[in-house]
Formats: sequence, C-alpha cells, structure tokens
Amino acid sequence: MTGDPGAPPDARDLLRKYDLLPKRSFSQNFLIQPGAIAQIADATVTLGRQVVELGPGLGALTYALLARDCDVLAVELDRDMVRVLQQEFAEQERLELRRADAADVDFEAYSRACGSKLVITGNLPYQATGAILRRVVAHRAALTGAVLMVQREVRDRLVAEPATKQYGALTVFTRAGFEVETVCRLRPGSFYPAPKVESAVVRLLPREAPLAEETESLQTVVRAAFQMRRKTLRNALRAPGDAERADRALSLAGIDPGRRGETLSVEEFATLAQGWEVSV
Repeated sequence: MTGDPGAPPDARDLLRKYDLLPKRSFSQNFLIQPGAIAQIADATVTLGRQVVELGPGLGALTYALLARDCDVLAVELDRDMVRVLQQEFAEQERLELRRADAADVDFEAYSRACGSKLVITGNLPYQATGAILRRVVAHRAALTGAVLMVQREVRDRLVAEPATKQYGALTVFTRAGFEVETVCRLRPGSFYPAPKVESAVVRLLPREAPLAEETESLQTVVRAAFQMRRKTLRNALRAPGDAERADRALSLAGIDPGRRGETLSVEEFATLAQGWEVSV
C-alpha cells in the first residue's frame, strides 16, 4: 500500500474502490477511528512484533502493524476481503496472508515455524468469539499475549468478579491462565456500519504460573457449577458424578457444599478440581 505509512486506509473508501458492501454473515463492522486503530496497534507491539491478526477485513489494523515493523500473519475467511488485501498489500514482504477460519488457526504450529512466540490480535466476530478465546487459552505457552476486540458484554465477562452475574465459565478458564486488562472501549460510531452494541479491546497477558491448569476435572466442576448456577455446589456436582463424590471433593477442598459455584474464585475452582480428581 502506498502513502503515509502511519495513516491506515478508511474502510468506506476501500469499499467504494472495490465495489463491496459489508457482509452481515461475516459480522463485518469496520473500525474507522484512526486513534483507536493506533491504540490497538500500540498495545499489540508492547507484547511483541510476531503477530497473528485474526479477521483483518480491509486491513486498517494490518496497515498500522506493518508501519510499526511487525511481521504479520493475517487470517481472513472472506474471499472478497482476501482479494482486497492481496492487492492493497502486494508489495509488503512482512505480511503473510492466509484464507482460513480464525477459529481453526494452530498457534503452536505457527509459533514453531516462526521460531518465536506470537501476539494474537484482531476484531473477533461475535459468533466465533468463544471458540477463538478457547484456542488462545489452550495455546497460552506459544503466546506473549493477545489484544482482542470483543463485544462489551464479553469484556464484562472476562473481567468479572465472583458472585456477579457476568462471572462464568469463560471468566474462570481465561483468568486461570491470563491477566485481563481493558485497553479501550469503543462506541458504535467508531465503526462502519455502526453495530447495535458497544465494543471493547482487552489485553490478555499470560501468567508466569497459571492459577489453575485446565484439566478434565477443572472442566467438569466449572461447567457443572455454571450450568446450574442457582443450585448449591453439592447439588450441581451430583450431575457429573454422585453425591458422595461431590461431598468428598468439597470436603477435601475445604469448600462449603451449600455455596453456589458463581461465588468461587479461580483458585477455589482449582482446589475443588484437585479434590474431584482424587475422589473417584
């Protein structure tokens, strides 16, 4: 792409240039606020410059990352967006473009191929947010961190505290391995077309030592606890096991069986999972 390397292209101009319209099926709401684009790019490079960008769309953030000397793997599913990126970035040697589903990227394999840990960034489509976050969590060892744009309600779940309605399984599994910070919040007018919801950008920083390892036992107790939020832990844990096992696990963990799962911290869930593991 030609021109000022610090000025990202405007999505509306590129849509007119290539005679395209945003596609609702791909949740395409393009960020058009230059200050926000710069803020996301700056937050990304604080973690590293070997970047995987998920859903680059028309390339505004891609442009800003390349201007900051990043090596970027851009993963885009929409054929029309891939065509635009191929033409607009034809001379960029530091960009690798791959047409694929962002939820299927093997971060560990790409990290090995690069010989470097990765930073994950991008505007996550709502319908794929959960799957992508699970992949980020699963590949924590291959990452220096992630800077992700999500819907405001997802951000609220990621930073939620125990005993709040936003606190849930997504909170526990993500916070077990990552510290979560809010980079910025974005109103609908920051996008074209404007979505009906607010968005936020979060930065995920891998913990040196995870609060909990995502074992099968952790998955079992967390999912049971939040699938039956209104039940006590003893009753919730009877579904995947039995009352006696639930009682033994809770006793070993030193947790009142009358509590509800939504009141447990990540560390308490880790202790409960250990108790569940040995209470077979």
